[in-house]
Amino acid sequence: MSLPKPTLKQFDYIIVGQGLAGTALGWTLLNRGFSVLVIDRCEQTTSSNVAAGLITPITGQRLVVSWRLDEFLPFATDFYRRIEQETDARFFELKPMLRLFSSEQEQKQYRQRSQTHFPELVSEPQPLADERAFEMSRGGFEMTQGGQLDVPTYLRVSREHFSEQNCFLEVDIDPASDLEFESDRAILPRWKITADRIIFCEGIHSQQNPWFRTVPFEGAKGEVLTLKIPGLTERRVVHRGVWLAHWKDDLYRAGSTYDRENLNCEPTIVGREEICARLVEFLKLPFEVVDHRAAVRPVIRGRLPIMGFHPAQTKIGFFNGFASKGSLQTPWMADYFVNVLEGKQSLDKQLDLSRKIDLSP
Repeated sequence: MSLPKPTLKQFDYIIVGQGLAGTALGWTLLNRGFSVLVIDRCEQTTSSNVAAGLITPITGQRLVVSWRLDEFLPFATDFYRRIEQETDARFFELKPMLRLFSSEQEQKQYRQRSQTHFPELVSEPQPLADERAFEMSRGGFEMTQGGQLDVPTYLRVSREHFSEQNCFLEVDIDPASDLEFESDRAILPRWKITADRIIFCEGIHSQQNPWFRTVPFEGAKGEVLTLKIPGLTERRVVHRGVWLAHWKDDLYRAGSTYDRENLNCEPTIVGREEICARLVEFLKLPFEVVDHRAAVRPVIRGRLPIMGFHPAQTKIGFFNGFASKGSLQTPWMADYFVNVLEGKQSLDKQLDLSRKIDLSP
């Protein structure tokens, strides 16, 4: 006589990883009426938890407008505002940003591009900022459509909401040993859970996931400092080689480094000294370092986010690769991916996981 199979709790989707990607996807699926279980190992140091949550309209030395800013920013704003209302929390702010020039080349780039590429995104207030606080001899400009997400608060209140809805589980699963499949579902037998599909949103941890070993990750370690700066009243995010962003009271955060070689979450003296050296080039006020953290950004070759389902096992999905743009991109991209799941849109080839998976032996 065979024993009856244990009763399994059924979901439409299991999401593994509750960083910026998994959180946005979880909210979007729940709001579309799907049953969802979000799983996370609840580590303290992840790229999402360390992230400053900056939405910077114009970036880099070449002064390039962030990819699809005109689509992503209004969508992200509405998305975060709805969640703030639902959770009775405040974690997103639209705010101008200040860019100070560090060289004549940057001045020249700005003169060449400001009237043709982004005239609606910039202004030149007078004075630019408090000259007692900042070195501004080369000038600069204000970006009028910036934003900042308090990432730890957003993740925390989202996790609390998912828990209240009985759709959050703190566990660390091993995809190689904990996951089983039947023709119509994925199963986590240890926890008596099953779902139509399981989607991994693990950031850089997906490098260790056997299903995604051929995805061409190019991780980049970033270090961030928390600073005490008495007397500084600037509330805009200030950019010049590094960024300086107000956090609370007289505490600010500053960063970030970009290390492709040492892909770990250990803060370094070299990273701290690099950020401090760049800060003193434009910040006149004394500061004290009160915290120092590091994490690895999930960069994928091509610099675009990647999503979709594994060509050899279509019950396994992937939503990843947002690097330093997660605060801006994940709300729109989660909505887009759910449209794909519902058959409302086809998946753009540039973003398709199957093009990044090598099935050859």
